[in-house]
Amino acid sequence: MPNLRVSWVMMVPVLLLLGLGTAAALPSSLSVVGDEVTTDFKSFMNNLEADAEDLLTAPLHVRELFAGDGLVSRPAFSYTLLGTGALLGGAFALDQTLRSHLRHMSPRDADRLQDLSYGTVGAGTGLLYAYGLARGDPRARDYALTATEGAGVAALMALGLKAAFGRLRPSQTSHSTAFFRGGASFVSGDVTPLFGLAAGISEYFDNTWSVAGPVYALALLDGFGRMGHNAHWFSDVVGAGLLGVGTTELLLWLHRQHQQDPSRFRLFPVTAPADRHGQPTARPAGLGLSFNF
Repeated sequence: MPNLRVSWVMMVPVLLLLGLGTAAALPSSLSVVGDEVTTDFKSFMNNLEADAEDLLTAPLHVRELFAGDGLVSRPAFSYTLLGTGALLGGAFALDQTLRSHLRHMSPRDADRLQDLSYGTVGAGTGLLYAYGLARGDPRARDYALTATEGAGVAALMALGLKAAFGRLRPSQTSHSTAFFRGGASFVSGDVTPLFGLAAGISEYFDNTWSVAGPVYALALLDGFGRMGHNAHWFSDVVGAGLLGVGTTELLLWLHRQHQQDPSRFRLFPVTAPADRHGQPTARPAGLGLSFNF
C-alpha cells in the first residue's frame, strides 16, 4: 500500500501534464494552454539535465563552498545546520514517547491518515500547476514541477539512506537506537516525497504561515499514519521531512542559477515565447541544442 501511494502522488502532476498536452491540437485559448504545457516540458528537461550535470560535477566545486563568500561561510548556512540538528535531535528524544502513544492506533485509522495526507498534498501540487495554466503564471507551474522533481529525487535518496543506516523498525525492536542492523526504517521513504511536494507549494506562497502550516501538517499526517502502523520512529519521519524539504529547496535554488547562466548547455534553446496575452515571457521553447560561445 505505501508503494502504491508513493507512485500515485508522484504521478498526479505528470498525468495532469499529459491530459492538458492534448490541448495543443485545439484552437483558441486551449492552443495556448497546449503551448504552455509543451514549454513546461522543455523547461523541465533543461533543468533535469542541468541538475544531473551539477550533481556529477559537484566534487569539482567543493573548495568554492568554503571560500570567503561560499555557501558554508554564510551565517544562514550555520543557522540552518544548527536548526536541523536540533530538530532531528529532539525527534530522537521523542521516539519512545510518541511510539507509546501511537503504536495502538487501529490500522484503519492509520490508513485514513495516510490517504488524507497523500490525497491533499498530491492534489495540491496538481492544483498549483493547473492554477499556473489558468492564470498564465509560469512561476506556479515551475514550482509545481520542481516540487515533483524534488519528491522523486528525495525518494531515491531515501533508499540510499535506508541501506546506509540499517535501522530496525519499531515492529522489529523496542530500541530506537538499533542502527546498522540491516533494517530499513531511517528515513521513511513513504513520507519523504510528501514533504518534497509540500515544500514547493509553501515556497510558491513565500512560506506564509497560512499556507506553510497546513500543507506541512498534512504531510506530517502520513508520518503519524506510518507510526500508527508501528513501521517508523518519529525521528524517521522528521528525517524524511528534512530530506524532502531540503531536496526541493536545493532544486529551486539550482533552477534559479540555471536561468541566470545562459551560457550553459541546453537540451532545448532558450527563447521567450509570448504568453496568452501576447506578452513575451522568460521561459524556454523550441527544439534543438543551444550553445553560447
